[in-house]
Amino acid sequence: MKPVIYHFTNIAPLYRAKLWETLLKSEGFDFHYFFGENKSLGIKTIDFQKEVFKNHHKKLNPVGNFWIRGKYLVWQTKVLRYLLFHKVDLVILLGEFTIASNWFYAIICRIRGVHVTFRGHGMYGNERGLKFFLRKMFYRLADTHLLYERRAKKIMVGQGFKSEKIHVFFNSLDYDTHKSLREVNKNLQKKHVLHFFKKPEAPTFIFVGRLTKVKKIDMLVKAISKLNAQNLWPNLLIIGDGSERASLEILAADLLQKGTYHFYGACYDESELGKYLSSADLCVSPGNVGLTAIHSLSSGTPVCTHSSFENQMPEVEALEDGKTGIFFKEDDLEDMVTQIASWLTDPKKDKIRKDCFKVIDDYYNPYYQEKVIENLVNGGNAMI
Repeated sequence: MKPVIYHFTNIAPLYRAKLWETLLKSEGFDFHYFFGENKSLGIKTIDFQKEVFKNHHKKLNPVGNFWIRGKYLVWQTKVLRYLLFHKVDLVILLGEFTIASNWFYAIICRIRGVHVTFRGHGMYGNERGLKFFLRKMFYRLADTHLLYERRAKKIMVGQGFKSEKIHVFFNSLDYDTHKSLREVNKNLQKKHVLHFFKKPEAPTFIFVGRLTKVKKIDMLVKAISKLNAQNLWPNLLIIGDGSERASLEILAADLLQKGTYHFYGACYDESELGKYLSSADLCVSPGNVGLTAIHSLSSGTPVCTHSSFENQMPEVEALEDGKTGIFFKEDDLEDMVTQIASWLTDPKKDKIRKDCFKVIDDYYNPYYQEKVIENLVNGGNAMI
C-alpha cells in the first residue's frame, strides 16, 4: 500500500499547477492537498476544472484561512479532523512560525506518531532576537524539513539541526511547457519578436513580474540611462503590471529614448512569455528575484540581481556568477551598471543558454521534487 501524504498549504497558486499535477499522479505515494484561498493577494490560482485535476478531485480539499490585513495567514480550520481521525504517514505543513495553528497541528502529529515535515524557506540568516528564538523553536517541532535552497540548509545545520533531516526541494514552474518551447524558440529572429523597438537587434534587457517597490525597477531604468551615457544602447522590455507602473513609465519617458523601451503589461501566456524571454539577452531584477529566475533560465536567459543573499528569495541559488547570471552589490546603482556593461562586452550567449537549461533540468523541475518527497516518505537521508 502506498504511503499517504497530506500537504496543508495556504492557497493553490497557478505557478505550482505542474507540481501539483505531478505529485497527485505519483506512483510512489498517495498525495492529498488541503488549501484555502485569499483573493486579496492578487495571485492567480489553479483551475481545478481542468481534466487532470477533475480526475483527482477527492485529493483536493478546501480548508478555512484566517488572515491578518489580507496577507498574514495565522490560522487554518477544518484541519484537526484530518489529523485526528485519518490514517496518514506523512503530514507536510508550511514552515512559517507566524501560522499559530501549525504549532498546534505539529504537536498533534508528534503525539499521534505521525511524521511531520515543514516546507518553506528555512532560516535566512538575518533573524535576530525574538524572531530568531521563535523560528528556531518552531522548526524543532518538525521531524524533517523541505527547503528551497542549500544555503538555508547550511544555516540550519549551523544552528544544530541534523543535515540528514533537511531535504533541499528547490522549486519549479511549468517545466514540461517550458522545455517544449526551447525547440520552438530556438531560431527566433529578434526583428520579428521585438518589433516594438527601433533597433530590435540591440541587446535587450527584460523584467518579468509585478511592478512593485520591492522589485526596485526604477534602478533598472536608471542603469540603462547610465549605459546610454557610455554609448551602450540596450533595449528594455518590462512585462508585468502593478502599483509602480505609472511612475516607471514617467521615469522611462524622462530618461530613455523613445523606441528603446516598452511596457508590455501583464502576460500569463507561456508561449508569449517564452518568446520574449528567449529573445532577451539578460533578465534583470534589481530587488529580490524569485521564480522569475527559474522562468528566465528555463528560456535559456541569464539573470542579473543583487548579491545580498540574506535579502534574496531562495531561487537566487540557481544563479552562478558568470555562468547563469551576474551579481551586483545591493542598492548600488554604479556597481550594477559596471557589472552589466562588463557582461555586455562578452555575453557568451550559446554557452550560457546551455548552462541555464542544465540547472533547470537537474534540479528546478517537478520530477526532481517528486523524487525528493518519495525519498523523504521512504525514510531516506537527504539527497542534498
